Amino acid sequence: MVHELPDDERWFSEVTAGPVLAALPAAMRERWVPPLAALADSGQQRLLLVFDSSLEHVALLLMLLQHGLSPLLVASDARPGELQRYAAQAAISHCLALDQGQLQVTRLEPGTGVPAQLPQRRGIYLLTSGTTGEPSLIFRDLQSWRDEGLRYCRLLQLGPEDRVLFIAPVYHAYALGWLWGALLAGCQVQICKPTELGAGLQALRHWASHAVVTPLLAGLLAQRGGPGTRPERLKGVMSGAGPVDGHLDQQFQQAFGIGLSRNYGSTESGAVFAGVAPLPPLSIGFPMPGIEVLQPGAPGQPFALKVRLEDGRLYDTGDIAEQSAAGYSIVGRESTAIRRGERWISPFEIESVLGSHPDVQDCAVRAVKSAQSGNDHVFAFVVWNPQRPWDPRLLREHCLAHLAPAKVPDRFERTPLIARSGNGKPLLSRRYRPASNQVLLEAAHAYKRSQLLLALWESGALQLSAQGLSVDQIAQRTGLHAHTLAVAFDTAQANGLLHEAPEAETPRDLEDLAAVLDLESFNCRHWNRLDAMLAVLHDGLDRRAFEQTPKHPQLQRRYQRAVAGADKQLAAQLTWRKALHNAPRAIALLDICATGAVYTQALLGRRRLDCRASRIVQLGGLNPPAADIPVHSHEDLVQLDARGFDVIVLDNTLHQPGVAQALPALLERLGPDGQLIIDEIFFNDTASAAVGVDWLTHGGCQYPRQAEVVTALARQGFVAEQVWRRESTIYQCTMLFTRSLEK
Repeated sequence: MVHELPDDERWFSEVTAGPVLAALPAAMRERWVPPLAALADSGQQRLLLVFDSSLEHVALLLMLLQHGLSPLLVASDARPGELQRYAAQAAISHCLALDQGQLQVTRLEPGTGVPAQLPQRRGIYLLTSGTTGEPSLIFRDLQSWRDEGLRYCRLLQLGPEDRVLFIAPVYHAYALGWLWGALLAGCQVQICKPTELGAGLQALRHWASHAVVTPLLAGLLAQRGGPGTRPERLKGVMSGAGPVDGHLDQQFQQAFGIGLSRNYGSTESGAVFAGVAPLPPLSIGFPMPGIEVLQPGAPGQPFALKVRLEDGRLYDTGDIAEQSAAGYSIVGRESTAIRRGERWISPFEIESVLGSHPDVQDCAVRAVKSAQSGNDHVFAFVVWNPQRPWDPRLLREHCLAHLAPAKVPDRFERTPLIARSGNGKPLLSRRYRPASNQVLLEAAHAYKRSQLLLALWESGALQLSAQGLSVDQIAQRTGLHAHTLAVAFDTAQANGLLHEAPEAETPRDLEDLAAVLDLESFNCRHWNRLDAMLAVLHDGLDRRAFEQTPKHPQLQRRYQRAVAGADKQLAAQLTWRKALHNAPRAIALLDICATGAVYTQALLGRRRLDCRASRIVQLGGLNPPAADIPVHSHEDLVQLDARGFDVIVLDNTLHQPGVAQALPALLERLGPDGQLIIDEIFFNDTASAAVGVDWLTHGGCQYPRQAEVVTALARQGFVAEQVWRRESTIYQCTMLFTRSLEK
């Protein structure tokens, strides 16, 4: 059990004398001291610390605090632009990062922003999204971290004999508070990144007395661990940063012989509720030692949750809670909880019931505020088993069997993926506002220009004009009305599509544009008509005409010509040249493609394909007829066996249903030196954003942003390198991802 520490900051000296800093090699500590001392002597108070889940980073954090420096913690997958924005927001001029144990200090351009607080005491700055989605700055001094750490120590009777395993990322406020508890108690600490589930599972079974996880990580650990018994050392596993329902708790119990303890709090207050398993579904336990609940409602009566902290401060959590003899539970945020009449309804409870249906793979429930107070609508978004026909009536019947009628959602919508934040929480519904009138008018008129271009192309007039023929000559060859054609050419010139040539010029070849113009002309007359878009907006992506019709031969031919031509072949060759640089043997390849297995064929041509160990999965409905490739092919990811691969290719399939959802499991199939290749014609934050219109009517179902994909894979331990980028005709971006050497 932890000893009571002095109330002044002498307790921090005891923490820094503990096992975490002691485990840091003396030579490394000696290398870090001079630059830290120089920063402190220069008058720096705040700085950015690129923080990762490792003991080295925890030791560096403690040394910064020793030198009187107050770091703003930023996750290690943050991009340079993000670092600069955060520095500007906090008026910070220096950034610290670790690279192979070497401390790197980078000077940034400080902005004019000043934090809301300029405290005199040292502490830690954290970023929190709050309810707006925009990061805001939170400062907590050392006393605040000590208060939270002691809550854990007193609740769990932590002591030096305990071993605390962190699988939840320690840069999250929840895990960071737990870390202070372990430091104060003198516990041994082990940190496994969320991407290192295998190592985390071994430590959980054979080393830990306590483990710190999130609901998402708890589910992944249980799936990977399979049925098992309780490890001999294990006293408890606590899950925070999200609700734990009955299904997850039971799944974890079956895998590790112990239920999930619970945790609830915020970035500002730290953890204020916790409970030791066993606990009812969705329970957050009871107030932690030192926390007082203000004006709790009667049992079963929802109330606005406010607490008093150890220092006397009042903290309004912004949540609606209710209590029972078995503990407290959260109904929802005051801003997002569901209100029906005088009743508050928990979206977590509805999600738990929906998730228990055997064909529901993921779900999220949101309140849609009504103009009439207390008459909220309830939307349920469901990732449905693709092997089963979608039938919302089954879900309504399932909910009616397990919920009061007032809790049954008004609407069930099928979605290919639930968008979630980094800690696994579903993202809130966004708000959008129209652009300027000028932008809207330009877009409204733009179709006229493209229709004119495509009409000249479809009629053959544009091609003949490029050969130097006059309007009359073109009319004679094509049978078009000469006078009207002249008017059309004159209009095209006025719109910047043509220029008048006083004399016959050198013929110009439009062959490079032919495939794209053919495809756009076809889509304009078929899939991208205004009535087709209106139908999709009304019926949803899963009920598009494209999905209802099995074959699309005309679209298939045009699509393949546009996206799988010579440039695609070149991109594949360049990518393999880089990917195979240090590969000593034939490659076991998983090619998930929408363009006819171009990467498989390129690797086969290099005689580096292990045909027996490789697989092709053709998705999207627009692949060409099967080529003569001696590799086993599937039409669905679920048909894959459990084999591993050296390389996985996502060739224009990242937007397909199920691929993004299956990506973490696919990455598990890669060996230690495994590589991922993403070749994509559409990212929603690049020059290809207009392709999103195709995706609405007949393309994919996902709308990825390149920056988000790179960040998400960085969290999985993969580093990106752009191999190829083309924007001249149809957009194409090829990226090679390899595992980080810091694993």
